[in-house]
Amino acid sequence: MDAQYQYTKLFYGLLGQRHLTQHTDAETPIVSAVIKNEIALYSTLILTIDGLPGSGRVLLRSVYEALMIAKFASLRQSDSLISKWIAGETIYFSNAILKKIMTPELTELKNLWAVLCQVSHATIYSYQVTTKFEENENEISVNLAILAMLLGCNFHLINKHYITNSMVYLAKAYHSEEGEFQRRRDTAKIATQAATKFLSKQGL
Repeated sequence: MDAQYQYTKLFYGLLGQRHLTQHTDAETPIVSAVIKNEIALYSTLILTIDGLPGSGRVLLRSVYEALMIAKFASLRQSDSLISKWIAGETIYFSNAILKKIMTPELTELKNLWAVLCQVSHATIYSYQVTTKFEENENEISVNLAILAMLLGCNFHLINKHYITNSMVYLAKAYHSEEGEFQRRRDTAKIATQAATKFLSKQGL
């Protein structure tokens, strides 16, 4: 999380300057996802290690949804989804996103969405009924695995959609410390690989 934050922070001064960044209309949901997800992922980690995995997992649903919307918006730049998002209109995630994706295979993405939705509604799966570690150990492990998955997705969004070629050029050419961009990108990449190293095939 820290490595990804330090990487994205290099470019905060360029946000909103499309003549420099060459961002498209998808910039708004992408930037929102990147910046808000930093806080939500950190909050989830703190809640989880404090013995509140149920509360933390509710935040993971928002992170997942933001990542998917931002990626989808970036790939379909003329889609009305961006206008709806900017206007603050309701986006029905399954219909607006999942049902429109032909490839890749969505089985695991849909399974993850179902798990995250379960805890977000007032059902038997919502939150938790005890704070004892022994009774929540499995749920804590699940949260940490989902965190690792979403950190991998978050790095992809940062590296492939948030940071454009123009931003890379400016960072390399004008940043005060030579090689700072490459160091921060490499650090974020290595940290992400370490976080996802032990995921199952399905998780990956």
